[in-house]
Amino acid sequence: MADTSLPTRSLTAAFGAGTFGSTLSSGVVPLMFLFYLTEFAHVPPALAGVLLAIPKVSDVLLDPWIGRRTDSWAHRLGSRGALLAFTTLLLPVLLILLFIPFDSLALSLRAFLIGVLLVAQSLLLTVFSVAHTALAGDITDTMAGRSTLMAARALGQTFAGLLVSILAPQLVAAMGAGSTGYLGMAAILACAALLALGLCWLAVRRIPLRTGMEAKATVPLRLALQHTLRNRRFYCVVLILITLGAGSTALFAALPYANQHLLKAGPQNLSALLTPIFVALLAGVSVAPTLARRFRPNTVLTVALLLAFVGSIWFAAGPRENGAMIAGGLLFGFSFGVLTVLISTLAIEAATSSSSQGESLGLYLGILFSAEKLGQSLGGIAVGFGLEWVGSLQGTPAPAALQRLATLFVGVPAAALLAALLALLALMLLAVRKGTQSNKEYQA
Repeated sequence: MADTSLPTRSLTAAFGAGTFGSTLSSGVVPLMFLFYLTEFAHVPPALAGVLLAIPKVSDVLLDPWIGRRTDSWAHRLGSRGALLAFTTLLLPVLLILLFIPFDSLALSLRAFLIGVLLVAQSLLLTVFSVAHTALAGDITDTMAGRSTLMAARALGQTFAGLLVSILAPQLVAAMGAGSTGYLGMAAILACAALLALGLCWLAVRRIPLRTGMEAKATVPLRLALQHTLRNRRFYCVVLILITLGAGSTALFAALPYANQHLLKAGPQNLSALLTPIFVALLAGVSVAPTLARRFRPNTVLTVALLLAFVGSIWFAAGPRENGAMIAGGLLFGFSFGVLTVLISTLAIEAATSSSSQGESLGLYLGILFSAEKLGQSLGGIAVGFGLEWVGSLQGTPAPAALQRLATLFVGVPAAALLAALLALLALMLLAVRKGTQSNKEYQA
């Protein structure tokens, strides 16, 4: 059994450093890579959207298998720390490789190399995320202990996202604002990611494997996946995660275009718009556990989703000036921070309840992270093909193209958040049905 005591502060901090490092090594891709591909790697917008989607398609197909296999690999190695060592070394390297200029190559070869690198990064992130998240069960078996580690995980991810939103545009601008600037930015973020991931590995490398192993390891993957379908609560949470990922990714992917063509601002202004979002996100992550203790989780989720919807509309459809957009971004970021913690907690609890009955925890986590990436890919695809619909933005864009860009900037995130509300409604109906059945069983 795992240790029932709360993890120490140093271990908790090191655990959070893991997601801090993994986000530093990957967080710039959903924020700026689509813009980099179309403006500097000279990839057509629709193809760029497809390139960003290909890794997510591979995740949908492979992440459940990878998640299940991480249990087996960790069992052979004796701990999940060895898997973290592998990803610690490769994730920073892949970040640098993504921003090496390939524009001298033929478009087909350029697209192939970028696609391979994106797939490799995405699959390695799955290995890291599954091993790192499952470590919480190896460290402690109490709800309070896991909540502490999940909060550290969310804080590390949020801090890294904040730093990336602040530093990445500034580093690009300082180093030339061209492909050289993007490469320099990637190198600096990769070094910081290597340090943070290394600190996490040093802290957890000797923690033995204790939880999440299947009772029947010989069950084929297809049957194991079928067994997970019985956990309807888990899949409702998965649907919410997909729609939230699509909405946030679409908002961030379209923002560089809106910043340049609707606000007529330079890359430095992205920091002014993104920083308040991530500061508010950090605040939302911090207060989410308190809100969940004082109010019903479904109530908090509903209010947070509604506020995130209002914030996205305010941010994207309000006055085209920084003050108004920052206000909308603060509301969106705070609500999204609350959602991040509550959704991840509900997902881990639903997965843990099934793993305690002999199912693979890694399989559930693989499904979870494939869903997260699927949502991100859907947002990227929508923006990529939406830019084809917008039309040319080179030189002096036509007023009609700018109007279509504004519609794209507002419509995709809003539609995704509305879909999340529908998925939440399904989750609430399941909870009501379960409560009714429990009452009947008690009365019987």
